[in-house]
Amino acid sequence: MDCPVCREPLIVAERGGIELDVCPWCHGLWFDAGELALLSEKLDRPLRVPEGSLERAATSEKPRRCPRCDRAMDKVALGTSLRVLLDRCAGHGLWFDHGELGVLVRQLTPVPGSPAQAVLAFMGETFGAPVPEAPATTGPDRDPGEVER
Repeated sequence: MDCPVCREPLIVAERGGIELDVCPWCHGLWFDAGELALLSEKLDRPLRVPEGSLERAATSEKPRRCPRCDRAMDKVALGTSLRVLLDRCAGHGLWFDHGELGVLVRQLTPVPGSPAQAVLAFMGETFGAPVPEAPATTGPDRDPGEVER
């Protein structure tokens, strides 16, 4: 599978039964359908809105392509206190840009010292990595967050 932002191959990271496809370049994350619910279960915090019932968000952002089927994904909003704009393929999953999963996980974070801290530590390794700055450029045909390869 290729990253919907960079179009580079995604790599697989797995721990504690949660398997993520990660872009080593832009640090975006792909969750297959149901994997976000699995993460919320591991954190012992249920999602208030199931991923399948998300509605489209109004935005001028260009749609991205699903890494599984290459069709245009919908833009959807998820979260409670701070809404996160995600890319969703209704049949395949959700794309999180760098940092977006961190915003959502902080809204689901359990009490310090709980057994879910190991999952949070793993997720922190993933979404806390710095984004390379040098080759990233935007241009008239690019949205912010897209990189030129």
